[in-house]
Formats: sequence, C-alpha cells, structure tokens
Amino acid sequence: MNIIEQTFQPYHTFLMQTAELSVTNLGADKTLFLTEALIETVNNEWKVAAIDSCNSTYNKLEYSVGIKYIKVNQFKVHADGSFSNNGVFMFIDKESGACYKPASHKAPAKGIRFWINQLTKYPEMVDPYGSFLYIS
Repeated sequence: MNIIEQTFQPYHTFLMQTAELSVTNLGADKTLFLTEALIETVNNEWKVAAIDSCNSTYNKLEYSVGIKYIKVNQFKVHADGSFSNNGVFMFIDKESGACYKPASHKAPAKGIRFWINQLTKYPEMVDPYGSFLYIS
C-alpha cells in the first residue's frame, strides 16, 4: 500500500460510514443550527488548546448569513482582547448543508468538500488551518 492509498483509505472509509448523514436538503433552519453548534464546539476546543499550550492567541470562528451561503470567517484573538481577521474559513450552503472551501472572499470553490452533519458529528476534523477542506 503506497502513501496515497494510506492517506485516502481512512478518508474514504469515513465518507462511506457517514454517507447516511449526507442529506440533500436539510433546510436553512437546521443548517444554521448545525453551523452554530459546530462553531461553538470548535471555538471552545481551540481556546482550551491555546490555554493548555500557553499560547496567548487563539483562532475563533464567526458566521454571517447571505442569500445562498453561510459564510464562516476566522479571526485571531490576541491576549489583549484585540483581534485580526484571517479571512473566510468556509462556505456552507443554507439549503443542503454542503460545505465548500472558499475560492475568494465572496464565493466558494467548486465541489462539495463535506456536509455540515459530518463536521458537527466529528468536530475534531476541523483544524484552524482549514486543511480538511483540501482534496488530495
């Protein structure tokens, strides 16, 4: 088994195990609820990890609702309480719950990367760098 197969196999297994979560139409209310739940969980995990490792800064996610997408923005919170914007973290389709990597500040890249159900069920996959949104 080569390195590509070793990397791809756990990802493929994860997608197959969570395929029942990939509902094609969640509705805007459920998608928004799951987005809020994911952001709250991830923000808490990242803050605790920063405190445990004695870092004075940590990353924080916030969202804004647009016409078609929920845009999740990432901020770096500094020790003095100030923050700096790190840009768009991901886009989430309001109706289907599909998660996309950002192509720009205004639009997502093509291709669904995850479903909000999957990320809410496994929030440890979401890292501050957004590496889970890249397809190998």
